[in-house]
Amino acid sequence: MEHASFTSTVKVELCARQFSKAEMRQAQAYGMFAFAQGYSPDKIQLSTESAHAARAYSEHLTAFAPQSAVVEQTEKKVRGRTLYEVGLIRESDRIDLLALLPRLECELAASLTGQEERGAFLAGVFLVCGNITNPEKGYHIEFAVREKPLADGLHELLEGFLPGASLSHRRGHWVVYYKDKGQIQDLLALMGAGRASLAVIEVEMLKEVRNQAMRLTNAETANIDKTIRAAGQRVEDIKLLLDKLGLMALPEELREVALTRLEHPELSLRELAETFQGRLSRAAVHRRLEKLSKLAEEIRGS
Repeated sequence: MEHASFTSTVKVELCARQFSKAEMRQAQAYGMFAFAQGYSPDKIQLSTESAHAARAYSEHLTAFAPQSAVVEQTEKKVRGRTLYEVGLIRESDRIDLLALLPRLECELAASLTGQEERGAFLAGVFLVCGNITNPEKGYHIEFAVREKPLADGLHELLEGFLPGASLSHRRGHWVVYYKDKGQIQDLLALMGAGRASLAVIEVEMLKEVRNQAMRLTNAETANIDKTIRAAGQRVEDIKLLLDKLGLMALPEELREVALTRLEHPELSLRELAETFQGRLSRAAVHRRLEKLSKLAEEIRGS
């Protein structure tokens, strides 16, 4: 459900943002109005599962529409989900509101001048038609737009300062999206969702730590497996020598190493050398084990 998603977390943060300039508030309102379900004399309306987005949309309508405008708000259940609908019910109110804000026929990039203003506008767009994947599952942020010209305008606007946006048609909507984590972080920060942007960075850092730990674990496991296989082969070689030649037939320097390896087949080479309490180095133990294996190979060959 939306309230449990990362998308909802971002929308809550965007709705909590306070603007100090009227131009910023108007830019966010324009983004919400233009990219909701309708922005024409026939329909100015938002349908959403986000209570926070519905409240913000309603507040913008109240602020920018004439004081006498009638703002209709409804709440209903659709397939177990709560759907909030907000809009202007009178055509005269819709016409008056449209006269106050830029027309969609104008290029978005031309009607939005400053970087902060564009960020506020995009925040409004995201509130009504945006979605983002939980960064723990993947990297994807999108705007599902109702009309191709509107999607083209949004795509052009984004490309102007954050290149790499893609545009596709899916399930009756035109979708403008990013899949690169760096671009997603930058877009969230630009829209004013700083905490969400940091969350993406934190998830990436945790993923890297987990991957590093996994690589170290795999390497350690591989080393352990290699040590076990090598020790097992040494034990087989020594058993063959004792069976075919007997312990006393082995050179004196090899007897103790052979017996110690049989007693401790689980030890690594370093641990095996430590059992000799400094009398033999790791290299010395390795050389003697190599001699034992060479003798065993000679017996197998003959």
